[in-house]
Parts: sequence; C-alpha cells; structure tokens
Amino acid sequence: MCERAREIQLPASKSISNRLLLLSALHPGKLTITNLSQAEDTLYLKEALQGNPSPIYIGEGGTSLRFATTYYASQSKTTEIYGSDRLMRRPHEALFEVLSSLGSEITSLDNEHGIGYKIKGTNLYDENTGPSMLHVEVNKSSQFITALLLLGSSIKGGIDLRFKQNKLVSKPYVKMTIRLMRQMGLSIEENGDQIIVPRQDLISQSKEVEFDWSSAYSFLGAGILTGEPLLLKGLKSKDIQGDRKLLEMYTQFGASLKFTKDGVLSNRYDVVTPQRIEIDMIDYPDQIMNILVLLSALKCHGCIRGIETLYAKESNRVEALKKNLAQFDVAIQANDSSLSFEAKNFKIPSRVKIDTYNDHRIAMAFAQLFSYTPMTFEQSSCVKKSFPDFWNQWFAAFPSASFELK
Repeated sequence: MCERAREIQLPASKSISNRLLLLSALHPGKLTITNLSQAEDTLYLKEALQGNPSPIYIGEGGTSLRFATTYYASQSKTTEIYGSDRLMRRPHEALFEVLSSLGSEITSLDNEHGIGYKIKGTNLYDENTGPSMLHVEVNKSSQFITALLLLGSSIKGGIDLRFKQNKLVSKPYVKMTIRLMRQMGLSIEENGDQIIVPRQDLISQSKEVEFDWSSAYSFLGAGILTGEPLLLKGLKSKDIQGDRKLLEMYTQFGASLKFTKDGVLSNRYDVVTPQRIEIDMIDYPDQIMNILVLLSALKCHGCIRGIETLYAKESNRVEALKKNLAQFDVAIQANDSSLSFEAKNFKIPSRVKIDTYNDHRIAMAFAQLFSYTPMTFEQSSCVKKSFPDFWNQWFAAFPSASFELK
C-alpha cells in the first residue's frame, strides 16, 4: 500500500527550531543547527537573535517574541522589539514580571514603529548571585517556562523555578524542552512543582531538527474523511514532540497507522464515529481546531476541555471556530475552559468561505473538509507562519481539492 500512498513532506519543527536558536544565542559558537524550520516565526526569531541594531520586528510569533525578549533581558543593552498588533495584545506579563525580577526593565511602546516593548537588559552572565528563586504563573503559556529553562542554562547561578498552584497548559511542550536539553547534554533536575537548571557549558555539537508533528494532523484528518492512503514523511517513533501522542486518538477514529523508514503511513481506514466524546486537550491546545473540525464532519457531539488559551492566540480561535462551523450547522457553546459542540445536523453547503482570521491553525484545520464542497480561504497566506509550503503539499496529497486561495 505504501506505493499508492500520497506523500506529504512536512516542514521542520518550528517549536524545536526556535528552542535551538535561543540556546545557540545563549551559548554562542557551540551549536550548529541543521534542517532549521523555514516558518516565518523562526526566520523572524533567527534574525532577531543575530544582534541586529534595534528596533527589531518579530512578526506574529508568540514564541519568537517571548524568546527574543528573554534573550535581550539578559544582555546589558537596550533593545526595542515590535510585532503585530494582535501579538502585542496577547498575554506576556507573567514572563515579563520574572525577567524584571532578574533586573531587566520592560516597558510598552506605541510610536511610529508600531506597538512593541523596550527592553533594558542586565548582564546575567557575570553576576554570581546563586540560584534565582522564581515563582512562575503556569496557566498562561508553556513558552514562559521554556524561555526561562533555556536561559537558566547560561546565566550565573542558573535558575530555580517554583511553580504557582495553577494548571500547567501545554505541558508536553515543557517536557519537550527538557528532553531536548537533556539530549544536548544539559543537566535539569525535576522535583514536583520545581525545576532547577544550573549554569553549565553546552558541548559543541550539531543538532538536526525533527520534522513537525503539529502539521501532520490536518492531513490525517482528511485521510480519515476520504480514505486516501498517506505517507507523512520524516516523522519518527522516538521524536520528542508531544503531539506525537495524538496518533493514539486518530487510531480510535479508525485510521490504521504505522511507522516506516520514511515516516508515518496511514493506508487503511475503518472510520469510527463516536456517539459522544469528551476529551481534555489542555496538553494539546494547538490541535483543538483539527480535532473539532474532524469530529464535526463525523457528526459527533460532545465536550472539549482545556481551551483556556484559545481566546488569546493568533486569533480568538473559539470565535473563529464558531463562525466557520456555523456554515455547516454545527452549534458551539463555550466558556473559559471548555466548549460543547453538536454536529448531528452537519450539512454540506454548496460553497464555503473560510475566514481564517489570519490564523494558520484555522486555515489548516478547515482544509480537512475539502472533499465536501468548494472552499474559499480568506488570508490563505497565513500558513507561512508555520508551514509555508502547506497549500502545495495539500494539492499534491489531494489533487481534487477545489480551493480558492485569497
């Protein structure tokens, strides 16, 4: 069956690429990165960390902004960083409070360059003050913790993180950071609500970026809905990305999946439509869009928990899902932490216009419905944020897709 499978070349992982870029900046001259992501977020971060004169423009990327701010907060100079209006209104305060406690000053800017932040950094490399006891808000973004873990490996005294008693969102992304650092020979101690990263030298090495699991599931969802055999190239069973574990959920929906030397092969489907489903996606919020669109097409109903961060992503993703799924007669009700959906009346309009809200995850999720009706995607170029070649790969995998890309 592999010979008949449509091949999809997934991009390199943006998440791993961004972590490696920050580590490389914190440990200059020690790290060579191969297979670096060409996602817009990664390219902005790469340029930002090269020490170009201020001001810096960081684009739309939450990780890019938070990593760049963390880096410049540890440098004894003043830097201005600007980004899109939407990005600058996303929550960053918890991280900035921690960086301020280490001696930096971060203030808001609104001028001819746009909306941004002024970072007056402080040299954290020569100050022998011992471990820093930091209390971190963990219910906003795993990126805050990741930035501090990476920073701790390079600054004098390291970092001792003590978490507040809140629910940690996107926990697999923190675990991925820890596994990545350990792969590279860095020491990390975990003890309940505490993580200690001592100051240490990074051994000179080359690191290849894994291919991106986050980009795989819209293709797998479309495979379930169409029965098309697919080969997702480059994915490996021992990859450290947390989204790898969602394969188990897709087998429950009827996909037959196996690892080959070339990637993940999905070559048989026995679609299972759950009568009702309740799932907690607190660990995988970026996949809620793919899951909800797929379950809607399967005419399912149920509840998805763990949506807390969706309101302040690249778009208000809850509202984007409501508006776009309403065209298919899918009803959604949501509160701060969960949404319920009813798709038993899922219908196929003669044509659909998807408002992506300039959000790559919305665009990729709704592409799963290509086999039902012609579709127009507004602001379709938003996919460049994480997967610049997405539409080309989609048409290669599903040449019958009738998309108008605006």
